[in-house]
Amino acid sequence: MHLARFAGALGLASLVDAVSVQDHPATKWKRAINQTADLSELKTWWHNTGEINTQTPVQNFNVRQSHMYSVQIAVASDVTSFYDSFVYESIPRNGNGNIFTPGDLDSTCDGQNCSEDDQISIEPDIGADMSWTQYLGSTDTVVRITRSDNGSVDPSNVTVRPTTLEFDMQLSGDALLITVPYSDDGHRFSVEFDDNLWVYRTSGPESNAHYVQNKNPGGANYVTAYDDTMPIVGVEPINALMIFMSPFPDSEYVPDLTTAYHVPTGLVTGLDQVTESVVYFGPGVYWLTGSAHAVLASSVNWVHIAPGAYVKGAIQYESQSLDLRATGFGVLSGEQYVYQANTAEGYQNIKSDDSSLKMWRGYSAAGTRWTIHGLTTNAPPFNSMDFYGADLESFSVDASDCKQVGAFFGQTDGFQMYPGSYVRNIFYHVGDDAIKTYYSDVLCEKMIIWKTNNGPMVQFGWYQRDTGNVTVDAVDVIHTRYISQTVPWPRALVASAASYENETSTSVADITKQLSNFTFTNWRCEGICPALLGINPLQNIDEMTFSNIWVEMLSPQPLEIGTSTFRVFTDADNGGQAIALGDNSPDNLGLVIENFYVGNEKISFEANNWDASSLGRLNIDGQYSGRWTVR
Repeated sequence: MHLARFAGALGLASLVDAVSVQDHPATKWKRAINQTADLSELKTWWHNTGEINTQTPVQNFNVRQSHMYSVQIAVASDVTSFYDSFVYESIPRNGNGNIFTPGDLDSTCDGQNCSEDDQISIEPDIGADMSWTQYLGSTDTVVRITRSDNGSVDPSNVTVRPTTLEFDMQLSGDALLITVPYSDDGHRFSVEFDDNLWVYRTSGPESNAHYVQNKNPGGANYVTAYDDTMPIVGVEPINALMIFMSPFPDSEYVPDLTTAYHVPTGLVTGLDQVTESVVYFGPGVYWLTGSAHAVLASSVNWVHIAPGAYVKGAIQYESQSLDLRATGFGVLSGEQYVYQANTAEGYQNIKSDDSSLKMWRGYSAAGTRWTIHGLTTNAPPFNSMDFYGADLESFSVDASDCKQVGAFFGQTDGFQMYPGSYVRNIFYHVGDDAIKTYYSDVLCEKMIIWKTNNGPMVQFGWYQRDTGNVTVDAVDVIHTRYISQTVPWPRALVASAASYENETSTSVADITKQLSNFTFTNWRCEGICPALLGINPLQNIDEMTFSNIWVEMLSPQPLEIGTSTFRVFTDADNGGQAIALGDNSPDNLGLVIENFYVGNEKISFEANNWDASSLGRLNIDGQYSGRWTVR
């Protein structure tokens, strides 16, 4: 038995139990090395049951390990001592295929039993996946990366995103060395190799287009050759690699483990019978199967998933405590679930906004605050988090240094931000709405977003609401790849979808409701980007400001693919009156776009480069002339 001790600053005194592993199809094993760091300046961890398997589900006790990358970390002041850091891997559909019933790999969706397309198409056929590693540090560190395919790691062949980080990179033999300066905010960045990129093309400019690929003749949407009718809509690494550096946590994020319930590794049962207030997942591997999730006892208000803990499941609070928490630097993985796993229908692939599984779920009490810090969510099968109950208007979220990876499924969202929420220092790999701004008095900042093909970066639509005082600041969008950008379901940096309650209508508003003081500042979008905004206004809008926005390039023509829209919606209950723009804002300007750049060119009224046929591609209905400006 090979044992790894985790101790020190986090109070982790448990042992990682090694398990015997069996041969498995499409599986390779790496030597179970354990040269990890447990220092005051650096902490790394390892899984002795890493399974290298790019095709099928991994065994219950195993953790999918990167088939491509190995990573070691050193303190920058001592680069003679590198320590291993486990590199996790997530693959589209988690090796299950597009199935209907959990655990039944023969229950393939054929359009008759699955409620919706999971929006994964060519990704498995081109070999797309996402790897990541996480470590803790208190000083500058050096990340050492090697590739198993012998591809180039020369810094001239490497891009770190966001590109504003400008980390120092050096070549050392067959390894890439990246110096990562210490930051109290941590770092979340992508390491990308020029010889490992996939150029996403679609079948054409029409709204029902699909990705095409020329790599796998037996795979989805294969074409023998690309032509000019197949526009490029995005460029991503085939084998993505994310590096997450986090500071050691403050004491408020570390519970007293001496009085916690320590969950045994292996199959998780009985958490609904726990009497303790803290549930602790120590280093090791846990699973609940694809037909169960962890419903916690009402006594439990704090879940702590330690570094080196890997939990295959989802968490549901039953506590009415006003202080709910989820902390640690472990992983909560939805890899055993099918898409949109419906807990009321045997966890089958049947969509329900209410009962399809959320990775984090609970029922609110008045005045509750949910704090989540440090954790990584992998392979969500649906929205990553939702709370329910009658008191959501007094429920808030405090989220920091969280990561979401492996979100290849289409409807995989970011966190809900209930009133008074503060969300910061987050990495979202996300298929659908990333930043949800449905509630008032919200601050969201220092976000990094990797977007696939559905939904906007910021969503504020679906329902008519009174919402105000929302700020989304310092956002780096490092990848997008929209197949199309159509209304009434716009794909854009910031968007509002049409009414969810009346999906047949594309023009239903409520002029008794008002949106005010929405601010989007200091945004960057790298590569091919969607339109700035796509707004189906469901209520009167005042004081919506976009400031200091830079996009590298907009999506390709025709204009349908990459044009911002602000449409006229009318209120059928009030004589068909259109929504008002700016009636209660300074100078009656409801929409202000300032310091908006596409590439190196500033977009403005003065430069006359703003409209739908110009570089800025802003298409605001003429009825609102004089109520908005670009400057």
